[in-house]
Amino acid sequence: MKLLCVDSEPVYREIISLCAESVGAKVKSVDCFDEAISAFSDFAPDIVILDVIIKGGSGIDLVKQMKTMSGNRFVPIIFLASQTSDAVMGSCFQCGADDFIPKPFSEILFNIRLKTHMRHVELIKEMYRKNKALTYYQTMIEREHEMAHHVLDHIQTRSERNSEYVAITRLSAASFNGDLALVKTRSDGARLAFVGDFTGHGLPASIGALPVMQAFFDAVDDLVDINKLAERINRILISVLPDYMFCAGYLVLVDPNGKILYWGGGMPNAFIRRSTGELDYLRSNHMPLGILSVREFEADLQNDKLDTGDTLIIMSDGVLELKNTSEEMLGSDRVEVIINASYAEKSLITAQKIAERKLAEYQGESIQLDDITLLALRSTCLQ
Repeated sequence: MKLLCVDSEPVYREIISLCAESVGAKVKSVDCFDEAISAFSDFAPDIVILDVIIKGGSGIDLVKQMKTMSGNRFVPIIFLASQTSDAVMGSCFQCGADDFIPKPFSEILFNIRLKTHMRHVELIKEMYRKNKALTYYQTMIEREHEMAHHVLDHIQTRSERNSEYVAITRLSAASFNGDLALVKTRSDGARLAFVGDFTGHGLPASIGALPVMQAFFDAVDDLVDINKLAERINRILISVLPDYMFCAGYLVLVDPNGKILYWGGGMPNAFIRRSTGELDYLRSNHMPLGILSVREFEADLQNDKLDTGDTLIIMSDGVLELKNTSEEMLGSDRVEVIINASYAEKSLITAQKIAERKLAEYQGESIQLDDITLLALRSTCLQ
């Protein structure tokens, strides 16, 4: 701890030096304005003690210059003064001083005040050190997030873009989305889709996304049966995820004639909005991926059919659990109303935008607590 003493009277410079050195401070003493400016620049004190009246200038002006020179550095400045009128003290504090001690002073009182300011300086220094460390780690995390975003986004570009046969909406509750929505048409004309909802949201919920996406696109290239793909994804997640994480999901294969084969585990019911306005359901009967061992895993499939004008809608539970400003969840009944009204549109892109708008209207100003994914498919037999 370094202390600069500025006083025209040698006796006070000596007393202050002795008091400060007794508590471990390194002291530099000067007796005039110009020397004080030079010492403040070269010595870089942590605390300054000065008289209101000094040779070669005003203590008030000196404080103003020191405060400017200190920049963002916290340097307490303590005035000593024989004059203790309200006007003098007011001028001292208005120019930026942090304390005021009248002359002559008690050494006990001076030591108490000095130790208090020394503690403040140490606390501020510690805060600066921690802020610097936090800034460094924040920068590193931002770089890691940027890299992870780049990798995830690059892989997801292999998924089909929105069209009149595929529409995907992914709304993140945090910087990373813990949901996956992948769609790709295979060489045999069948369209493979995967909607996955990892435990939680944000970056921790995305750690299983990379191997799952790679397995999905490999399965598209190799025409892997979806029950085998479900087994493969489950085996991958068992090996990479911690025990408390898993992935609810649907794997769906729609052939060119509209026949559906699907595997579902841990997800809300998916909907088929028929061209007649009726709603049918795909049911998620299995445990989520990443829970059961290879031996226990159940890969049996279910089937259904998309006819002309029908729309398959798969959603994560973030849709059902979306809350409005009254803390009321959207729930399955309201979801069915939204689906029936939105996907009556002949244009799938328009229908998806209507559904998105209705969800946003329900949410209002409330905070989104979970990732939201909405995938809509129409049969390739419409092409």
